Amino acid sequence: MKSTIKRALFAAAVAALGAGAVGTALAQTSSAPSSAPAAGAHHGHFHHFGGQFVGTLLRATKQLNLTANQQASIKSILQSAHQGHQPGAAPQGPSLTVLGNPADPSFAAAVQNAQSKAQARIQQETTLAGQIYAVLTQQQQQQLPTVLASLQAQDAARRAQWAAKHAAGNG
Repeated sequence: MKSTIKRALFAAAVAALGAGAVGTALAQTSSAPSSAPAAGAHHGHFHHFGGQFVGTLLRATKQLNLTANQQASIKSILQSAHQGHQPGAAPQGPSLTVLGNPADPSFAAAVQNAQSKAQARIQQETTLAGQIYAVLTQQQQQQLPTVLASLQAQDAARRAQWAAKHAAGNG
């Protein structure tokens, strides 16, 4: 039983982390200051994707001066990956009465299902990130670690600023 609860908490944490990464990536992308885009650059194509792997890479590509062809290739990759998702589709899986009740007979199966879905989602994202990475030129691939470090520093500064603002209000 203890193992099942740990699995459920792990699955919930993975799901929350993924959702948080999406929200964070979207919020940071829209509020982050950016330099002027290159002529013909479209920086709004990729706002629907934001998992931990793909979202981070897409944020970084905005600073790598992608060509129009590269942007079109990435957009095509993302559209292909997005075809299986139906907006407004009914949620699949167990109800809250199962997920919220470890004593439910279906709880262990629900946890296993959540773990399988999380693993499949991570595999899909890493494959997608690899496809996007392959679109980058060798020079852009070499610049990527620097861009990612810059994004990480910006995120840390933003979190520190938020923490300072909220700590001041509580003291």
